[in-house]
Amino acid sequence: MKSLLVIGPDSTLRDVHALAQQAYPSRRVAMLAIPSVDYYRFELGGLADFRASDWDVCIAVNEFYINDVRRALHALVASLGYTSSSVVSPRAQIDASATIGENAIVHSGCVIGAGAKIGHHTVLRPNVVISEDVSIGAYVTLEANVAIREGSKVGDYTTICANSSVSRMSDIGAHCYLNLSRQYAGVIEAATFYSAAFENPIRVLSS
Repeated sequence: MKSLLVIGPDSTLRDVHALAQQAYPSRRVAMLAIPSVDYYRFELGGLADFRASDWDVCIAVNEFYINDVRRALHALVASLGYTSSSVVSPRAQIDASATIGENAIVHSGCVIGAGAKIGHHTVLRPNVVISEDVSIGAYVTLEANVAIREGSKVGDYTTICANSSVSRMSDIGAHCYLNLSRQYAGVIEAATFYSAAFENPIRVLSS
């Protein structure tokens, strides 16, 4: 098994590095800060000390309100030949029939039920509960204490804020930002924003 390098531009880097050490006690684990001028311009020079032939990477990005930043950094690193690795806390409970994509980060206290599918580059903060046959897309962020009930779907690039729940058989579209702690239910169209800044939920439409 290759050594594991945890990389990222922001404050979540140290937490994910500590999580990786717990997940892989016999694996060499290091971390590298990747400076960013803005959300999409990264300084990758530090990777020169970590050859892709010797190191896998785990990409840690805390910009949960812009999950696309995680995608952008992954695309740059993958173009250099690095393979992504998931980090799953040994204190998470995961059913044997569940599937977890590459570079997923699953924190302690999470429960992932039978038949659940967790997409690539998705982050589950502590104590997230994913019930049976739930499908979570790629580049999703579920903040602490989120509960997704049976048979629900969450689309790519969506964020659900802490202490929220999703009712069974609900369908949350892609690129949603559900930033109110509440229960969400039914069908929520893609690119819908719930926020304390808006009196009513809004949809962001492309030109």
